[in-house]
Amino acid sequence: MIQRLKKIKINKSGFFISLVGVIIFIEILIASPQVLEKEDIDSAEPSSALKEASDTGTAKGIEQKMQGVHFVENGKNDGKSEKGWELFAREANGSTEGQWVLKTVKVQFYNNNLSNYTVTGDHGEVDSITKDILITGHVVTTSSNGYSFKTNTIRYMAKQKLMTSVDQVLMLGPADSSGPGFDLTGEKLLVDMAKGKMSILDQVVAHKVINAKPFKLTSVRADFSNKNQEATFSGHVQMRLGTMQALAPFALFQYSNQRKTLEKIIMNDDVEFTDIDKKGYCKEIEFDLINNQMTMRGQPKVLQGEDEIKGHEIVFLDGGKKVKINKAPQQGIKK
Repeated sequence: MIQRLKKIKINKSGFFISLVGVIIFIEILIASPQVLEKEDIDSAEPSSALKEASDTGTAKGIEQKMQGVHFVENGKNDGKSEKGWELFAREANGSTEGQWVLKTVKVQFYNNNLSNYTVTGDHGEVDSITKDILITGHVVTTSSNGYSFKTNTIRYMAKQKLMTSVDQVLMLGPADSSGPGFDLTGEKLLVDMAKGKMSILDQVVAHKVINAKPFKLTSVRADFSNKNQEATFSGHVQMRLGTMQALAPFALFQYSNQRKTLEKIIMNDDVEFTDIDKKGYCKEIEFDLINNQMTMRGQPKVLQGEDEIKGHEIVFLDGGKKVKINKAPQQGIKK
């Protein structure tokens, strides 16, 4: 149910018409949402009605205009009442068609009655039938664990509990004990509120400083968790850390909750790396950033000058200054 918590400014002559409009609005919002048949991120394109409303600040068939509004939408989960979203706007224009056009918008989205995401923007549109929301203009989406995403538009689909955008994305990750978080750009944003997952779906480029070394990573896709600070990058992952470069289909970034810092980077599914004086190949490579060591597993091979190093596991210690080769354990012989 949506409640209006601030006074509506209307003149006396329009009181009766305004009252009828409010009653119609409340009745429409109580109605069950329509089922959306597709989870297509391209559906985040602004509707023609919103484009017109954003330019003119009006909606077709306007009957109600409110200043300083506060809406709350409640739903049900397993038969229990649950807060869906809470919206604040400087101004709202409503129509009998169930469309509400908003100015200077802030929306808090909830999952299990906990605020998970906050979205702000210049303009918005609320569909009082489906409970969907479209926000445009300088949109900033912030997760409860500190990730911030800037886009031009964002669309919330209430039935699926998804937020999507087809725009360019600018992301700033939460800071840790070593300094600022990821500074990342990409294309297309997908936020799955039920899973607590935030994804950038194309053309990912990330920067950060790790152990006083410049870090850069490119990939097709990036996924971040709203439950912790774990991150994954997939699709043609290319990573540079200082003088070292590595290529792999997949990379996992693990954070230490105790130290509040990035602890390990694990790349796998056929890895190739190069450095100033060596290059290597393996199935998996693990960068232990706390202990400043690199471990190669899965048929590792390192070429250094004319030397070739092989083993069950190859470990570079002290930032690569020392090498430890672990042989495969011998199998017992049955007598």
